[in-house]
Amino acid sequence: NDLFVIKRSRCDTIAYYTSLVKSEYNDSNSVYDRNIYQKLIDNGIDEILARYVSYLFIRDPLIVYEDSLYQDDELSSNHFENIQSTNWQSVRFKPPPLNSNIGWRIESILR
Repeated sequence: NDLFVIKRSRCDTIAYYTSLVKSEYNDSNSVYDRNIYQKLIDNGIDEILARYVSYLFIRDPLIVYEDSLYQDDELSSNHFENIQSTNWQSVRFKPPPLNSNIGWRIESILR
């Protein structure tokens, strides 16, 4: 009765690249949340990034603090970071910190 049958653990290699350069290595059979994917596509997010983000949402976050439930997502990226950090992949896409000149980043975890 589960929504998804997940064949990968939370601690695994990356399933989706966010670049066309290595897109042939994307797991074509990997599960992702199709509703979230479609919502992202409908709002102008490209297919590669939409697939990556919708893949993150196949799992529930491990920790949600009561005082952090209601946040303005225009002022905080904590909700996204919470989902992102519950998937310990070999490579993670890191959004820029709010009110910072730091751009998008890639975090690589050596195993």
